[in-house]
Amino acid sequence: MPTVRGERERLILGAVTLFVLLATCYLGSIGLRATSGASITGDEPFYLITTQSLIDDGDLDLRQQYDRFSYRVFFDHNEPLWRQSGPMPDGRVLSPHDPGLSVYLVPGVALRGLLGAQVQILITTALLFALTYVLVALETREALVSWLAMIAVGLSATAFVYATEIYPEVPAGLCLVLALLVLRRGTFGRPDVVALAVLVTLLTWFGTKYAALGALLVLWGVMRAGRREGVLLLALCAMSGVVYAWWHLVTFGGLTPYAVNLVYEGAPTVEVVREHVSILDRAYRLTGLWVDAQFGIARWAPVLLPAVPALVLLPRRWWDIGSLVVALVVLQVLIATFVAITMRGWSFPGRTLMTVLPLLAWPLAEFARRIPGRGRAVLGALGMYSALVTLALARAGAAGEVRIAVDPFAMSSMLFREPTVLFPDYTAWTAHTMVAHVAWSLATLVAVALLVRSRWSAKS
Repeated sequence: MPTVRGERERLILGAVTLFVLLATCYLGSIGLRATSGASITGDEPFYLITTQSLIDDGDLDLRQQYDRFSYRVFFDHNEPLWRQSGPMPDGRVLSPHDPGLSVYLVPGVALRGLLGAQVQILITTALLFALTYVLVALETREALVSWLAMIAVGLSATAFVYATEIYPEVPAGLCLVLALLVLRRGTFGRPDVVALAVLVTLLTWFGTKYAALGALLVLWGVMRAGRREGVLLLALCAMSGVVYAWWHLVTFGGLTPYAVNLVYEGAPTVEVVREHVSILDRAYRLTGLWVDAQFGIARWAPVLLPAVPALVLLPRRWWDIGSLVVALVVLQVLIATFVAITMRGWSFPGRTLMTVLPLLAWPLAEFARRIPGRGRAVLGALGMYSALVTLALARAGAAGEVRIAVDPFAMSSMLFREPTVLFPDYTAWTAHTMVAHVAWSLATLVAVALLVRSRWSAKS
């Protein structure tokens, strides 16, 4: 019978091993070009230019960086860096993004510029998966199965690429997992309340888009806490929310940084939200986010396919951590479906899901525990195939065959191209797209029904 100390040591060893292995593998994503003309693109330069302004000038005003072209140290395109926002009434030029990531990257940028920032995100990503492994292993009590599930998800193409991309999804995911580890503690005292309030605050400062996830964590915290602790948590989060709203109103002239974006410049917050949210014309993404022929994350890593229906295996009681993880994943999928402007570029597939991607290792582990040996062999084969696709992507990117943010799906590897016919391409609603869409949607529903039935049968 293993001792508590022995189990703890094995858990730590598994987490450290996972961290080292993933960090080593992620080194291969450094240097992959985003476009033909630049190493980074999309929102990445604007997070970095803000960090540069914080280091050089101690403020968020980007006028000096544009005037001095100091951004050239990390933005290597032939053309000057474009502007995402117009000048404020007082002349300031601000990036239309929350400053959390830019502040977080100060150490890396100060030490080694773009490379330093990429290494910092890489370490954060490896730490995120290592801590998520701790959470999953503690919940499943299956250290080996949890480790294998985590390595399968950690080596998916989406995780590999975003391990060094300059976006807030990974640090936000780290806040999320740390909050889950706090919430699963047997006791929920005042130190836990303070820790949760701090993590939710940090999560929101990484991006307004994470406020809904933070609210869900707070709701669970209130339900877990005693009366006094619950009141304290609400009070701390209320104060944090007031500071957040005040600072944004003073700095950006709105409750979100999007108020200064050239697309929404001067628009009230309600109008910005209305422009982001759409229902009917984005509903297909509930399937497309996973199996789109170009941008579906399970298209790049089929080992993720069982994780979606297997989410029904997590909750044991409606108030436990398993239920919270399901709620967080579902909420993020709904945001990626109905709120995110696009699921296609100007970034690699899966950006909007990267924050909750590590959590999918839990349902994957639960699924692996319940299937027979042959099923585990198939699942292992899917994991190997997914890792080989990631390797093919790394090689194609390093050779200049594809550009990570533009056309990664154009790589010539037959390993990736041959299964294309199985997946719908939502760029055009052809007969093939509609048939494939219906087939994948029905297959998911049937899988969910079978898993629910098997679970209830096991209980009875």
